[in-house]
Formats: sequence, structure tokens, C-alpha cells
Amino acid sequence: MRPTIMRISTEAIAANARAIRARIPDGVRMMCVVKADAYGHDSVRTARKLLAAGADAFAVAIVEEAERLRDGGIDGMILVLGGAEEDSLRRAVRAGVSQAVYTPRTLEILQDEAARCGKRALAHLKIDTGMSRVGVRGEDDLEAMLAWWRHCPDVDMEGIFTHFCVADTDPGFTALQNERFSGALAAVRRAGFSPIAHAAASSAMLDPALQYDMVRPGIVLYGSGVPALADELTWAQTLLTRPVRLQWISAGDTVGYGRTFTAGRDTLVMTLPIGYGDGYPRVLSNRASVLVRGKRAPLIGRVCMDMVMADVTDVPGVDLEDEVVLLGAQGDERITPDELADLAGTIPYEIMLGFAPRVPVEVVD
Repeated sequence: MRPTIMRISTEAIAANARAIRARIPDGVRMMCVVKADAYGHDSVRTARKLLAAGADAFAVAIVEEAERLRDGGIDGMILVLGGAEEDSLRRAVRAGVSQAVYTPRTLEILQDEAARCGKRALAHLKIDTGMSRVGVRGEDDLEAMLAWWRHCPDVDMEGIFTHFCVADTDPGFTALQNERFSGALAAVRRAGFSPIAHAAASSAMLDPALQYDMVRPGIVLYGSGVPALADELTWAQTLLTRPVRLQWISAGDTVGYGRTFTAGRDTLVMTLPIGYGDGYPRVLSNRASVLVRGKRAPLIGRVCMDMVMADVTDVPGVDLEDEVVLLGAQGDERITPDELADLAGTIPYEIMLGFAPRVPVEVVD
């Protein structure tokens, strides 16, 4: 069996959640985002751990993710954040989960399914305050939406929410978004609705002006996104493998496709059984490092579909039984998704979510 494996610590995620819980007021609820299989961390196991750590609700992207949580025994509030077609909306009602709503047609389908099933439909009104992605935009559209809602007596407006698009980089535009959201919330309450209000995701959740009734920690649960909490957060993923070959090459020899690395000295090359076919980004060729015996060893040559090579000349005593870390900690060294994202010119979300199904996942509680 190939030794490459992704090990996930749900206790690390729970510790992050407890750190968040300690930094937000007692009256502010915590909706933990577990979409995309909890950012690649196993949504059901993660949700169970988060409940014990203070989670009040969960958010997902699609109804299939909500159904998986329900099948895993997760009760309580689950919000489907994204838009949905008719079958998904009807399934949300049957599963007893909340659905983001921003069109009359969505309301109409939820009302029809609720009446057909004899149960309440749950919805959170989405307000577009500047993301220009989904949501009710502008006073006239909001007024029309609220008027339509009065014809849907079996659909409860459980919540109202928005999404800040530059909370970590542009406080001015975030303040404008917040002003728009506050105005929409006031109009909704004047119309007689009493929804739970939430706006702040990871990067905005510690700002009292943006907390409202609930915050939505996402990537911060998995170790990133809030500089003020950096010393309290722990990454939960560790990508491990073992070498399949150790070979000395001579100065002047080249390594890999395209001969992009030329040895400047006699070099001990370690070949590892992982590559871009496993989701390890090819753009990390000749850029990233791995950890061997607690030391960094640079990748040399291009990342192949199934293998990468590292220069372990300066790591004494290496052998084929050594555990090699491509993401995670070993000794005093650590390679984080943030580091790989910087090297790859992307964001840590994409690193965490990018590993292929052929990399087995081992969840450690």
C-alpha cells in the first residue's frame, strides 16, 4: 500500500473553536462553516467535535452536505448558504434545514413543499450588500421580497445575513456593506419579522460592530484567517509519506522533466510517492520544501503526476523508513497551507481542499 496519507486532527479544530468562543460575547452565537467536507477535514466528525466545543449551528454550501450532517446525527440549525434549484429546495424542507433565500421563486417552492409535507420551511434572507454574487439587492427588491413572503405562511424567516467581501483588506467598503445590511435588517424588522442576523465570517468576527446575533467562523476553525488569533490556532491537516528511493547524483546531473534543476554538488535525491495527481500543486516545483527528521529539504525538479524529488543531502542519516511531512509539523518545523499557498500564488483554502480522493484520510480524535 502506498504510504501517502492525510492525517486530520479534529481535536485541533475543536481547540480552534474554543479559542474563538472565548473571544466573542456570550450572547453571540457561533455558526461553524463545514461546507466542502469541512474544508477537506470530514464534515460529520468535525461537526460532532465542534458541537462539544461550543458550536450553535452549521453552514454548508449545498443540500447534499446538509443531508450528510443530518444522516450523521447532527441536529439543530443547518444553513444551506448557496442558491438551489427546485429539487434541492424541496429536499431542504424535508431534511429540516434552512435555505438561503433571495428570489420569490425560491420562497414559492419552499412554501409549496412545506404545505405538501405539513411542516415548516426554514429560510435565511440573503442580502447582497456589495459582493454581487447572490442576494436581494436594493430597497425596492427587498420591499418586493418582503411582500411576497407574506404570501408564504409556512416559511419561517429564521435568519437574515450578508457576506463581507473585503473585511480583511478594506475597512471602508466593509463599513459601507455593514451600513447597507443594517438598513435592510431594520426594514425587515419594521415589516414584523424577527430573524437572527449574521454577517461576519472569519476575518470580521472579532469586530463588535459586525457581530450581530451570530458569527460564521470558517477557515479560522481550520487554522488560518485571523491574525489576532494566530498564536492560538492549530492547523489540523498533516500530509505524510515515506520515500521510495534514495540515490546520489553527481554535480552537473539534472533532475526531473524538463531538466529544470541542475545539481551544483553531489546530491542525495529522495523520491516521494506523491504528485499533482494527488492534488499537490505542480507550481510548487523547485519552490516548496518537505520535512525529514525535523529538517527542511527543498523540492528539486518538477512535481510529477505521482512523484516529487527532494534534496536531502544536508539531512544526516536519512533512510527509506523515514516519515516525510509535506504539510504539517515535524519537530520544531512546520509547513502550513498558508506557506504553500504563498508559494503557489493562491489561497490556503485551495491548498486544504485540493487533495485528491486517492490520498487516504485518517481522522485522529
